[in-house]
This record gives sequence, structure tokens and C-alpha cells, in this order.
Amino acid sequence: MLNKLLAMTKAELKSKIQSIDESAIKGRALRRQLAGMKKKEGGFTLLELLVVVAILAAIAGTATIMLQDTDRKGAAAAHVAMMDELSKGIQTFRVLNAGQYPDNFDSLLGNAANNLTGATAATSILSTDLLGNLTLGAFNAADVVALNEVGIKKARVIDPAAVPADAAAGDCATTAAIKALLVSKKSNVTPQNIFRPAAANGCGHTGDAANFAAADAVYFWNTAGNARVNAGAADRLIAFGVGPDSSLFNPSLIGALSNTPVYRHVGNTEYNRFIVLWNTGTATTPAGQATFQAIIDGAGDTKDEELGEVDNIRKT
Repeated sequence: MLNKLLAMTKAELKSKIQSIDESAIKGRALRRQLAGMKKKEGGFTLLELLVVVAILAAIAGTATIMLQDTDRKGAAAAHVAMMDELSKGIQTFRVLNAGQYPDNFDSLLGNAANNLTGATAATSILSTDLLGNLTLGAFNAADVVALNEVGIKKARVIDPAAVPADAAAGDCATTAAIKALLVSKKSNVTPQNIFRPAAANGCGHTGDAANFAAADAVYFWNTAGNARVNAGAADRLIAFGVGPDSSLFNPSLIGALSNTPVYRHVGNTEYNRFIVLWNTGTATTPAGQATFQAIIDGAGDTKDEELGEVDNIRKT
């Protein structure tokens, strides 16, 4: 940059200096030096040219930071809109489908058999932040009844033996293997499709895991965070991923949505769909029918917390 300034004519250099916006410079000392140089009639010393270089560099750095922050805040705003869309979509679906909620969400678990009996988090690629808000537990009989009463009877499960196109045996077997597969880019498997069957570029079982049973594995939202989603302190909130195989996105059904939102504030090897929480009541007072409680993003944040990123009152 200094060489470019030295190559300028006196008139070009003065024009360049005059064009710099003083209000864009944060440091008082640099602003004073710039003001003095703008008033100067003669030539410029090497020191003064170095000051100009420092000013231009400072402005460029500030602009880069501002643009980066704008990009992150823009993504957060889009995520808030997606969470709104999913919440309204789930409620509308139920109204238009005789009281039945959408079905066939991502279980967030893996299992050699296509069910949740003995399923584990061994093949989980959930973000660390999201996992910090979840606890791996088990359905009780009342949970199963409450979900079945509103049409939630099956889920997608990762198959450790799945072999998607261009992948190899074992590529879906463990968390490490799945992440290595995603990083390698040797197949069309992506984090958002990880629960889809191999024929659809995922690591999921060919069919859906149907008929939940008591003692089957499932993720629960930590009760310590129940107040964040306006739930009772002892309410059991079951967590499922909102993946593309859910009937919420089945175009043949009334009230279905047209696309599956993606959450982009997680790593490139982490599950990047949104999470839905279903309230089945408490262990001592079952709800009878599960109710929709909230949508959580892939980092475990509520809509209000994600909105805080848009308003720049919490980090993105």
C-alpha cells in the first residue's frame, strides 16, 4: 500500500487523503493527524504517508469486522424466521389433520436394529452445545401413550451398517467414522440428511422405526432448562430432530410445509436441523396426549435466545 501511495502524484495523493472519512476512524490521535494532513498545502513526509497507511488499514479492518457481524446476525434472523415457520406449521398441521401432529422425526440416535430398543448416542453428531441441554433416557409407558394419541409413532434411526453411495462399509458405524465421511466429501452424505436411508444419501435405516415401547431410548430436554421453554419444572420434554422424512414435509398431506429448514450455526460435521420438544406431562401426572412445547435450534437455543443474537445482546 505504501508503494502505491509513493507512486501517486501530489494531486492524487491529496485527493486520496481528502476522501478519507474522519468519522470512520476510531482513534482520536489518528483523526487529529488526518485533519492536520488535510489542511497541509505542501508535500508529505514518509512518516505522514505511513500514518495514511495505518488509517486505511484501520478502516479496512473495521469494515471487515462489521461485515462479518452483519452476516452472523443475518443468519440468526433467518433462523428465528425458520423457528417461527416450524412452530406455526406444526400447529397448523394438527388443525388440518384431525388433531394429529406430524410424525416420523429424527430420533437423534443410532441402533443396529431399526428401533429405539437399546439405541445409543454412539452415532450421534449433535453439537456439544445441544448435547449439553439433553439427557439420554427412556420412555415410560405414559410417554408412549401420550405420543401415540397425537399420531407420533415412529422415528428415523441411524444404521451403523448403512453404506451410502461412494461410501464404504463402516463409514456410518461410529461418530468418528461419520464425521470422517463428511469431511472426506467422497459421498453425498451431509449432516442435514444423516438420518435419511442410504439410498437418499444418509446413514439411516431403510425404513422407519415404528411402535415406540416403554424403556426405549430417547433424548429428553434437561428439566433444568424447562423454564426457558415455558414448561413446568417437572415436565418430561422429548426431543426429536425435524428432518426431511417427517410427515410435516409430505406434500401429499394437507398442511405440509414445502421445505425443511437448516440451522447453520454449528460445525460442518454436526447435525444441523432444528429440534422439536414434545411435552408428555410429569412422571406422576401424565399428560394423556403429548403437546407441542417448543422449537430449539441445533445449538440448544430457544427462539428468544436466537433473537438476542439478532439484536446484538448476546453472542452469535
